[in-house]
Amino acid sequence: MREKPLIPRNPLFCFFSNAFFYCIAVPLLVVFDFVWFGFRKKGTKNIKELKGNGAVIVCNHVHNFDCTFVGLSILPRRAVFTSLAYLFRLPVVGPLIRVMGSVPVPAELSGMRKFLSELSEGAASGRLVCIYPEGMIEPYCDHLRQFREGAFAVAVRADVPVVPLVLTERPQRGIWRFKKRPCFTMEIGTPLYPIADGSVREKTKELAQRTRTIMEEMQKKGGPQKPETSAEAFLPVENVEESIGT
Repeated sequence: MREKPLIPRNPLFCFFSNAFFYCIAVPLLVVFDFVWFGFRKKGTKNIKELKGNGAVIVCNHVHNFDCTFVGLSILPRRAVFTSLAYLFRLPVVGPLIRVMGSVPVPAELSGMRKFLSELSEGAASGRLVCIYPEGMIEPYCDHLRQFREGAFAVAVRADVPVVPLVLTERPQRGIWRFKKRPCFTMEIGTPLYPIADGSVREKTKELAQRTRTIMEEMQKKGGPQKPETSAEAFLPVENVEESIGT
């Protein structure tokens, strides 16, 4: 029996998914994220620079709603997000994140090769694929944590750039001065392309290191930061297939 593709291709599903996203989700999130979180975005010209081509979006994972911040930052384009597999089995939440464009990360390592292959095909065909290289969320974390290299392997295999996004906090001022939590700003960095020479492994590692350096600089400019040592920067794995954010 032929396996169902990871990224939906059914025209009817895609039509209703786009209709729900642009006509219902986006208007609600624009209001909610601005009013509740004081959300702002910077560097949107860097998404336009892609000119409709595919890319891998990477972002620090510090808030339950940061996927909505990413989604609003890259408008009018949409991204394919990766989410934990168990979320798709939850009532209401499961169907909602699926129609919003998320795909499940396989629970078993045996499915990771196919997972990375399909994400690479999606990016190569012009899709934006969002992967959190830190993996699990750590709310309000003030530094970049260990990176998994799966996101960068997808970019290398698809021969597309990585676009770094960094979410930082800013003080509550103006109409948000009564908030207990800080406001958020998302900065979009310039696309970073894989180097031309070297093995997939070498190009993946170089792209991951270069992206992390840029993201640390962006975070330092945007808010408080406590950089980890270089030894802690990347999660050591035997194969890039075993390393991807969720």
